[in-house]
Amino acid sequence: MIGGMSRRRETVEGAPWRRHHGLAVLCGMGALALLLLVLSVFGDQGIFKIRGLARDRQMLEGKVAEVERENEALRRRLRDVGEGRSSYELAAREKLGLVKPGEIVYDFRSDPLRGGQAPGADAGR
Repeated sequence: MIGGMSRRRETVEGAPWRRHHGLAVLCGMGALALLLLVLSVFGDQGIFKIRGLARDRQMLEGKVAEVERENEALRRRLRDVGEGRSSYELAAREKLGLVKPGEIVYDFRSDPLRGGQAPGADAGR
């Protein structure tokens, strides 16, 4: 019996790493978990990167919607221009300020009390 106890004591005392084996495994797993946490937050596919990409996507979707609205307006304008001469006439009259014979033009841009000057024309003085 004394011999059996000494063997057991030798085995336990003979391999001290076994006593701390569980602690070493636990520390290794903890380090791995910490590494994975850091990578999931700050890595190339981390939370901050994903949020930035989502913000960029939202901004780009807004720009796409704006361009689509502009394209639709241009399509309508092109269709109006293609339908007839009246749209050419209207565009020219608006852009160039042309007047048909017999029409009266009222110019609300000038102020008659200032001698025909537009409001704010003397702001540069």
